[in-house]
Amino acid sequence: MPSAAERLRILTITHNYPRFAGDPAGAFVARIAEGVAAQGHDVRVLAPHAPGLAVDERISGVVVRRFRYAPERFERVAYTGGLHQGALRSPALAVALPAFLLAFEREVRKAVKEFRPHLIHAHWWFPAGWFARRTGRPYVITCHGSDVRLLERGNLVRRTAGSVLGRAARVTVVSEFLARDLRRLLPHAQGGITVTPMPVAVDSFIAGGSATKVIPPRILYAGNLVSSKGVDLLLTAAADLTRDGVDYQLKILGQGPEESSLRALAHRLGMDSRIEWSPFVSQARMPEEYGASTITVLPSRGQAEGLGLTLVEALLAGSAVVGTPAGGIPEVIRHEETGLLARDGDAGDLARQIKRLLTDGALRARLTRAGKEQVSRHYSPDSAVGRFLAIYDAVAHDYANR
Repeated sequence: MPSAAERLRILTITHNYPRFAGDPAGAFVARIAEGVAAQGHDVRVLAPHAPGLAVDERISGVVVRRFRYAPERFERVAYTGGLHQGALRSPALAVALPAFLLAFEREVRKAVKEFRPHLIHAHWWFPAGWFARRTGRPYVITCHGSDVRLLERGNLVRRTAGSVLGRAARVTVVSEFLARDLRRLLPHAQGGITVTPMPVAVDSFIAGGSATKVIPPRILYAGNLVSSKGVDLLLTAAADLTRDGVDYQLKILGQGPEESSLRALAHRLGMDSRIEWSPFVSQARMPEEYGASTITVLPSRGQAEGLGLTLVEALLAGSAVVGTPAGGIPEVIRHEETGLLARDGDAGDLARQIKRLLTDGALRARLTRAGKEQVSRHYSPDSAVGRFLAIYDAVAHDYANR
């Protein structure tokens, strides 16, 4: 563990950080920064500005600077469905991207000069890690999933990432799945990869377990409405449940580019009366959303899910969970132990697994109880902050003594 006598200066750089109380955007980044600050270290965060935000503020002991990069109405590159997945799909965002990157690099250099950090913690290898690499300071990179998927876009991206990750003092990832994927895609940049699960507000989500379950039983999906999440499979599976005479209601909580096509699919399936559509809600309301739901489903496809924190939060709040073997989901859902896994891309099997939990109360209670115990231990903020403090201390020590 870090020496209590040494107060470290840590600069966190990220393109995603909560914009308001309860904002889920980068909430796990904030929990690490705030947890480290609570241990007496000096933590500063550099993140993009967005409309309506202050440029400088202090939040829970952390100094946060949000850099400007365009007139306010055009500051929409970050916080809009994911920089790695969404920015280049919109011509307006693509036009603003060069100004965003130039401003980001300038502000990183300025922050390093003014703050003189012992180390930098960059969340996502691009763009934060790319700019950390050019500062001359030791840096830690945490990959969250979407940045690992970037590596599948070709050799140029992999060479760029290799130069960033290869020079990092430590590389951390949020799941064993991502660690394996990173080693597969960058076989020459394997040194120092550590799995560090992101912290979850365990106590808040456990409190959500006191919410009254809605009747008829609610099946909940909470997340981005993008094709990789498999929400279309969930709608098809729900139609199967209706044909089987299963009583339920489905809530789709989220937003994204696939929303109109998903609503059209639900209409074609005759599901309009069974579905409640909701935009994103604040993080403070999510424990109650999970707590009121009988089952939370994450039907992601392929390799699209770095971990699936939605499932962690749901279990803490007392909701049973169903997922697929996509990405890191099996690290949360151990089939028949902490939840149920349906075959990837198989709406019929997804319907069968959901039906099992809806109709077998004993199975549902056993899996939910075991899942809650597992994730409570593994994703507590104290555990996560302790792991990062140990990494910070080792990196700072190595740099000071080289």
